[in-house]
Amino acid sequence: MMNTVRRVTASPGNKPLLSVPRPALDLQKTIMARLKKLIARRYKSCLCKGFKAEYSRIMDLFERYQREVIQAGPYHITCKKGCGVCCYHWAEDVYSFEGRILAEHIQKKRGLEIASIMTILKQDALWRERIKSAVTASMKNPYYKKSLGKTDPYDIVLSGFYQLKRSCPLCGKDGSCSVYAIRPLTCRIYVSFSHPRYCRPENINDGKAETYLLDLEKDASDLFDELHFMYDECEGETGLRSMMLKLLSKPPEGKFL
Repeated sequence: MMNTVRRVTASPGNKPLLSVPRPALDLQKTIMARLKKLIARRYKSCLCKGFKAEYSRIMDLFERYQREVIQAGPYHITCKKGCGVCCYHWAEDVYSFEGRILAEHIQKKRGLEIASIMTILKQDALWRERIKSAVTASMKNPYYKKSLGKTDPYDIVLSGFYQLKRSCPLCGKDGSCSVYAIRPLTCRIYVSFSHPRYCRPENINDGKAETYLLDLEKDASDLFDELHFMYDECEGETGLRSMMLKLLSKPPEGKFL
């Protein structure tokens, strides 16, 4: 069976899913082998130099994997530096070690900005809770609940937050990601093949947006999950903004070899 990459939204004409060519599958096997070795090493902390260096190499391999998939397909990525529209999303499914590495980077490189970043993160968390409360209240109405069908209510919460157009506080003034080199995997997998205007909150559901989650297969994702639980210190929290809110409130850790 041909491997495919899951699409986020439908596109006009029901265009086919992307196929994963053999070179990409080989890269995925290499990524999985490196993840297994990283898990087996059981570093004391994900901030150890060895851990960060190896994970960086894994992300380099993942970028090559994505390029192979895209080059074998009929589409071209329209995402560009400074676009930043997708950074309005409440990014979920961030791995614990990614969050800790990001927090360390901010504490070391942007220490004077932490207070302002924390203020924005607190406001973001408050807005999410307001939307969540509103959706929870609406779910008590049987007609509203029936209208959702199989839609996950939390997807409504995430969509509602996106409509607020609150940019991620890790973005720079020009809209570009200030932590691009170490951005989470969940940010890396989101790609668009349509005009950037269709990614805007007011247009994202009109059927013209061709956005994909260009991710790895489930077996690889299971290894990322295993690594996540080895270093989880946020009690199950995986939202980028809420995770940063918790981790940046902690003092920087000492040096790790």
